[in-house]
Amino acid sequence: MPGAVTQISETGRLANASQREVIDPNVSAWVSASAGTGKTKVLTERVLSLLLSGCPPQRILCLTFTKAAAAEMESRIFEYLGDWVILDNEELENRLSKILGMPPERNHMIRARRLFAQVLETPGGMHIETIHAFCQSLLRRFPLEAQMSPHFTLVDDRDADELLEAAKAQILAAARSGENNELADALKEITRHLHETGFPALLTSLASSRGRLRRLLTRHNGVAETITATRDLLGVGETTTPESLFTAAASDDAHDLLGLKLAAEILSRGAKTDKENGLKILTWIDSADRDIFAFENYAGVFLTAKRGSGPIEIRKRLITKKLAEDHPDVSKILAQEADRLVRFLLKKRAAVTAQATAALLQFGNALLEAYQMQKDARALIDYDDLILEAGRLLKRRDVAPWVLYKLDEGLDHILVDEAQDISPDQWE
Repeated sequence: MPGAVTQISETGRLANASQREVIDPNVSAWVSASAGTGKTKVLTERVLSLLLSGCPPQRILCLTFTKAAAAEMESRIFEYLGDWVILDNEELENRLSKILGMPPERNHMIRARRLFAQVLETPGGMHIETIHAFCQSLLRRFPLEAQMSPHFTLVDDRDADELLEAAKAQILAAARSGENNELADALKEITRHLHETGFPALLTSLASSRGRLRRLLTRHNGVAETITATRDLLGVGETTTPESLFTAAASDDAHDLLGLKLAAEILSRGAKTDKENGLKILTWIDSADRDIFAFENYAGVFLTAKRGSGPIEIRKRLITKKLAEDHPDVSKILAQEADRLVRFLLKKRAAVTAQATAALLQFGNALLEAYQMQKDARALIDYDDLILEAGRLLKRRDVAPWVLYKLDEGLDHILVDEAQDISPDQWE
């Protein structure tokens, strides 16, 4: 964990004491700063400070967010080291003083002159790379421990897109042919909520979020458990469906029939709006076939028109003022029914969300499995796999201690650039 937190000012300058603290090889530090204020400069100077302190170049690992950032950092380091070779003693002493925070000693001067050649001659060069590149090198080094083919190939974005397209076609064919009933049901549920023109975009979204989806499924140990966790979160039982909720909410037992009949009778004596609402209430409670269309007409007495999405709002006035003053008990009956309808619609929304989410999870899992089969058949892995497989390797109880021991033998310092952009899997 970081031993110090340093905030760089908006001008990009560090107070001398803070700068020395961040660059000091003996301190673990976290630098927080706005964009363009010099974080990479501080990171570069920390590497130089480590090299000046005698740390071998190969025992420093710098992780950057992009390949461009890695190239930029490497270029800066070599620019410094190249200058140190040719500068006169006075100028070199001045520059080293700024990095060390004190006048350099003779051994610092000698080492600074030799570092350029030392870094060039380091086998494999300095370890300045993206976290994906680091994970790839880790898996290449320990393929058997990671239970992977030693000759795996990293798939590029274009090939990954082609594999995903093949996976999409495979699961759609299985769903449409009835070969997989569960998948067919999931597809039916999804298309209830989505126009056909939006379906390709949904598949693309699932594919691009496959890393997050895989994390979710792994965390809950599979699709069924994830669906259960979703229902628990939404407060929806395993057997609860929007249809079962409607059946229960439309039953006589769910209504205050006597109260609503009384309210309808009183409303029939009122203004035009009252009479219309009274008739709608009577039509609903006297109906032998209370379907969803009849419900919409009935619910309009109590709720505003915006019931599909957003807040569900009760009408400001359920009964005209004069009638309400003469019959306060009717106002209370109508308000209670309005509250009941709101509770039902919110519960129904949760059930619809649970049902649709379950279908998406089943479909997304099928996409992941089909995509994985496409990769396995060709001994390919993608960038998400690099992170996930490396994390899995370092958590395996039988081999992780050995892998960590070998890593510890080769690394003394790890520096992470743009750490705020690292995903949970990468941090793990």
